[in-house]
Amino acid sequence: MGYLPFAFVFLFAMPTLGQMKQRGEFIAPQTPFAVVAEQLQRAKEAKSHIVRRDFLLKAQKSVEQIPQSPVTKQLRSKIEKAFRVGILTEEADEAIGEAIEITKAADRVLRQPPPSVDPETAKATLLRVLNSPEFRNRWAFVRRLLQRISNWLERPLIWISRQLDWLLSRIGRILRPVLEWLSKLVEAMGAWFMYWFQLLMSTSPLLAWSIVGILGAIGLTSLAFAILRWRQKKQETLTQIAVAEALVMPEQLLRESEIAARSGDYLTALRKAYRAVLLILDRVGLIRFREQRTNWEYLAEVRKKTPSDFARRFQEVTKIFDVCFYARKLATSNEFAIIKQFAEEIRQKAQTSINLTENEGN
Repeated sequence: MGYLPFAFVFLFAMPTLGQMKQRGEFIAPQTPFAVVAEQLQRAKEAKSHIVRRDFLLKAQKSVEQIPQSPVTKQLRSKIEKAFRVGILTEEADEAIGEAIEITKAADRVLRQPPPSVDPETAKATLLRVLNSPEFRNRWAFVRRLLQRISNWLERPLIWISRQLDWLLSRIGRILRPVLEWLSKLVEAMGAWFMYWFQLLMSTSPLLAWSIVGILGAIGLTSLAFAILRWRQKKQETLTQIAVAEALVMPEQLLRESEIAARSGDYLTALRKAYRAVLLILDRVGLIRFREQRTNWEYLAEVRKKTPSDFARRFQEVTKIFDVCFYARKLATSNEFAIIKQFAEEIRQKAQTSINLTENEGN
């Protein structure tokens, strides 16, 4: 009987307290982060592997439904870490706890009532910010300068375009009669050819097509002869250059290669340096230099007479030359340096061996 008065007081006081709470503070609706926090909390409290896994999957699905932001990225990272380290481990509990703290903090931010803002104050603040140096147009001066330059150049460009139009029109008037005469000549020759072709066709189709075939064969033969003659001249020029280089001492070729390299013509420098290598090898008797022989024939001869290390280096130099000179790979200073260094090394060794031979003879 002693507790009965307290029960009546409690029943009558509850509605009054609820009204005071509703009048006294703003109650925001539940946010998505609160849902995620509840799911994570249940997952953390669960001791069963299956139950914790289900709540983590629900929380992960709820996070994916929230618009992407740095907060959602952190939540996904923590949940994925819990799955990765094992959902019943201490590391997983720590990751879930951090995720709960993140969601609760985000929920508190979203539950805060929006502050009241005076429109006039906001407008004045916006104008002050936009007029600050940070928000001024930094390129306005450059734009005005470019506009003035374009205005200055407009008249000269217009005058130049007019002069070009006048010049092209004059050239067109001069060339027009010549082009018209050439077109009439071609047209007359075509008409003459068609007249005789039709006459021959009416007389003997076999004779007509035979004459066309003979004329075509003559034209193709003349074209092939012209191409062959051009290639022969080119080959003769290359042969003359090769003979001239063969008569030149290797030291002279190396100096010429350095001059070409300094001017940026690495292909010519590379070719002269490699020719110097062949002449030096011929001088010491490792190969027999002949213009008609290939580089790989020289390589086979070097392999028979020298150790494997020297043959390997000569193969590397030969490959660089073939790729740059025949495959038209862009020659660089590094590739020229490799061949030049190899040529200098074998030249010094050859000079040393020659000096030793002369000393022994004396």
